[in-house]
This record gives sequence, C-alpha cells and structure tokens, in this order.
Amino acid sequence: MQNKENRQNTVQENERAGKRKTPALYYLLILLLAGVFLFSGYKLFSILQDYRAARSAYREMGNEYTAPYMETAAEENTAPAASENTESGNDGTTGETDKEAPGGVSGQNGQGVSDGGVKSKTAHPPISVDFEKLCARNPDIIGWICVDAFGDIISYPIARAKDNDYYLHRDIDGGYLFAGTIFADYRNGKTFDDPNTILYGHNMKDRSMFGNLRFLKEQERLDKDPYFWILTPQGNYCYRIFAVFDTPVDGDVYTFFDGPEGVAEWEKSLADRSAVRTDESFSDDDLVVTLSTCTSNDDYRCVVVGKCVSEITPAK
Repeated sequence: MQNKENRQNTVQENERAGKRKTPALYYLLILLLAGVFLFSGYKLFSILQDYRAARSAYREMGNEYTAPYMETAAEENTAPAASENTESGNDGTTGETDKEAPGGVSGQNGQGVSDGGVKSKTAHPPISVDFEKLCARNPDIIGWICVDAFGDIISYPIARAKDNDYYLHRDIDGGYLFAGTIFADYRNGKTFDDPNTILYGHNMKDRSMFGNLRFLKEQERLDKDPYFWILTPQGNYCYRIFAVFDTPVDGDVYTFFDGPEGVAEWEKSLADRSAVRTDESFSDDDLVVTLSTCTSNDDYRCVVVGKCVSEITPAK
C-alpha cells in the first residue's frame, strides 16, 4: 500500500516538475517562432525592395533614353496605307492586321519586316532609343531589346562585358541590382552580326526582365505576335521567333559558329524540338538571336530563338 502511495507521489511530483518547466519551454518556442517570422519578413522585405529598385531603375532609363517611335515624313510616303482590317494601337503604332506583312515595308532607317507571309503587328519598332546619350553613360551598351507580345513590353538596354558574370547582378552603372542587366555573351561581337548572338536575362517572379519568355510557349500568343526587336546604334533589326523550349544548360542552342556553314541545319533542329510551331524556312546566311533565362530547374534554361527578318540586317 505504501509503495503504491509512493509511486503516486512520484508521479505527482514529476507532473508538478513538468508544469514548472513548461513555461520556460513555451517562451523559448515563442521566441524561436518570432525569430523565424522576423527573419522571413526581413527576407521578403529585401526581395520586394530588390524588385522595386529594378522597376524604378529601368523605368527611369526608359523615360530618359527612349521615346515612342515616330515615323518620318519620308517613311509616311513609302509606307502602305492602313487597310480596313487594321486597328490603331494606343501607342500610336499600327495595330494588328488580318493581311500578310508585305516584304520590305519601310520602317525606321528603312528597315522593314521582309519575311513576307506572316501576320505582323507593325513594320517598325515600338520605340526609338537615344544611343548617343546612352552609350556615353556606359560604352558596354550594344543595343536595346523590345518584345511586345505581352501587355507590358519587355524593353531593356543590352550590355556586353568581358565575361558572363559581371552584369548578373549589376545595373548599367556597375552598381548592385539584383535583377541585373540584359547582356550578350562575351564570346559574341557587339553588332549582332554573328550567326547566333545569345542574350541572357533573369527570370524574375514579377515577370520583369526575361520573366515573361516562358509564356511564348503558348501557340496562340506566339501566333498573335511572333516578333521581337533589337535596336542598336547601327540600325534596328526585327526577329521572327521560330523556336521556344527548355534546354539543358549545355545544350546545342548555345553554339557559336566560325562561319555560316551548318546554320540552317542547326536552326531546323531547334525548330523541331520547339514547344510551338512556325512555318519558317532557314538558310546558312541567317542571323539568329537566342534569348536565354533560367527555369525552376537549375539544370535547364528556357530559350526563345528568332532569326533576323528585317530588310536591312546586321552587317556581316
């Protein structure tokens, strides 16, 4: 009987001891959770600040160095009259048309789309760029990219450094910017006259930079507007997209050619694995620009590949 009472007393003492220890463990857990919450909040705030800083920086650059494209009087005299099926866009450019894009339609500096046979939103770029002023700020600038297949246009300056790391998290002035700068592969030249010029940009969660590229895998979206523009100090060049797909980081899309031989065969191999289909034809004389961005898988990249279809092309 006494042993039973002793056991009961022991249990009661242990319970009381546990109750005495509970408040300390409880407060420790609260402090731990609060620390995790504060750290997570700080990280989220930092990320939001990074996104806000990038949007602000590129908005200011756009305001300072670009303007809506304006046709010159000479171009107005050579451009075809708008058809009844053509709608005027809010930015003053020609809207979509149900007619085929005429070959050699005059655009800025006489550069029009000359692929003849696909629907075209416009025969000129949506903006013009003050490269004299921009390149004076940073001689690494080699161009400006415009992709207007989305509600918000992809519109950014393009830089080129001595390696592929410098502009990963730097703005055009060399200061820290998480979103970095769109940049060309250092193995490419500065004038987009290589058979394959590769441009890199971050896949930002707010769809800025190259965050929208993955949506070009949608056939309907691509059919609506299959073009992007590369504006340069030498001229403005239009590219028609013929392939969009995910590729290993060491895939053959990252090929640099010593000459034109084999370019057409390489282009066809890219088109064959594309998530979208086009009726594009290929030639060894084609000049290609590949847009590359990361995916959720570190071993793969999303690429958008287009060939130059401007009447005037980068000088070879």
